[in-house]
Amino acid sequence: MELKKLVEEHQKWVESNGFIGKKIEVENISFNRCTINRKKLCNAHLVKVNFDNCNLKENDMYSCYFLESSFFKADLSESVLSKAVFDYALLRHSKMKNCKAIKTSFSYADLGNSDLSDSDLRGAVFRGSDLSNANLQNVDLTSAVLTGTLLFETNFKGAKGIEEIYSDYVFIGTKDNPKRIEGDDIIKWLIEKASL
Repeated sequence: MELKKLVEEHQKWVESNGFIGKKIEVENISFNRCTINRKKLCNAHLVKVNFDNCNLKENDMYSCYFLESSFFKADLSESVLSKAVFDYALLRHSKMKNCKAIKTSFSYADLGNSDLSDSDLRGAVFRGSDLSNANLQNVDLTSAVLTGTLLFETNFKGAKGIEEIYSDYVFIGTKDNPKRIEGDDIIKWLIEKASL
């Protein structure tokens, strides 16, 4: 399946409000090392798709569905990811700098060593996700959900909206020596980390 043709048909579908072209709906396919930039991919349905090492900068991926897809070392910087679903996705070592990811779901996703710096993560859901060694410097976490999230060595320097996150518990410390913290202790810990 040729990616270029899929993207062209999806562009037509988006721009015509579904009257012409065809919506991307694919599963279990690999687009490893591809380049897609400045495209409207809104509402695309890509389940268990391999985007490892891809250049995906500056795309509009509003409300895309990426369940269990892999973005290892992919670059999604400066993209619109709002309301997209990355549940159970692999985003380890990915770059998502300066993204608009409002109400994006990253539930149970692996974001270890990823770079989300300067991104708008208001209302984003990180339930059960792994943010170990991730860079969340200068992000906006207002109304974000962090319940059950692994925060080992996560960088929150300059993060905003942390007083308004939703979380029952998170894990801090290290993978070898994890520590569970709950309730108000989470906010206190995040405030301390944001001010470093």
